[in-house]
Amino acid sequence: MTFVIAILLMLVINLGLYSDGEELFGFFLEPISEYFYLEGEVLNGYLIAYLALNTLWVHIPVLIIIVTAYIFSGEFELGTIRLLLMQPVSRNNLIIAKIIAMIIYIFCFMVVIAISALFPSVLLFGTGDVVVFIDGIQFIQEASFLVRFINTVLFATLAMIAFSSMTMFFALIFKNTLTAILLSLGILILLTLLQTFVLGIFSTWQPYLFTYHIAKWQLFFENEIPVKSIWNSVYFLTIMSAIFIGISMYKFNRMNISE
Repeated sequence: MTFVIAILLMLVINLGLYSDGEELFGFFLEPISEYFYLEGEVLNGYLIAYLALNTLWVHIPVLIIIVTAYIFSGEFELGTIRLLLMQPVSRNNLIIAKIIAMIIYIFCFMVVIAISALFPSVLLFGTGDVVVFIDGIQFIQEASFLVRFINTVLFATLAMIAFSSMTMFFALIFKNTLTAILLSLGILILLTLLQTFVLGIFSTWQPYLFTYHIAKWQLFFENEIPVKSIWNSVYFLTIMSAIFIGISMYKFNRMNISE
């Protein structure tokens, strides 16, 4: 079901821009039109695919953690966890299987997002250079867009694994899907607000907020990609994933069957 919702979300974005995109982008580009001469179609499939990636802020994490939370808490809610733990399979192998299932799901989900964001938009609007508003105006050449797009999807997959690992931890602690989802979303919203409205000395906290690192996907669309900054976020998200996965495995392996 989440795959269907994701595809529909991408189609809505494409259809919306197909009908009103020219007028919308004309409004945004009007202030710079007297300083720059933009040749060709500004509204093209690559630009729309880039805009679709902005669903990484909220929409995609929500859809992913719904499934992630159920993978780890569904057995408790259905009351089948005792029967499952009585099977001749070690708890360690069982939790590893669930973690692998979570990672495979996230990877497949992100592939679906990438395909449904890119192909329909290219078919409807064609390709071209991309104008991106990040720290000013960035002009991304058409020839380099696909590499940037693929790297962004791979980075976002790691980010979603890190976020889902936290949801997995909550699902095993509270044994309730809804609680795990609400806690994860609450933390996502809170940290996003802290990151967005951060002031003064609180700016030093930003590198310790996982939302700060999730947002680094945008750096792939700067003219000069800050590789070091991206790698720092990769390290942070990898460590975050490892910590939550390790704690979750420890909790599950020592869980009383009567819990």
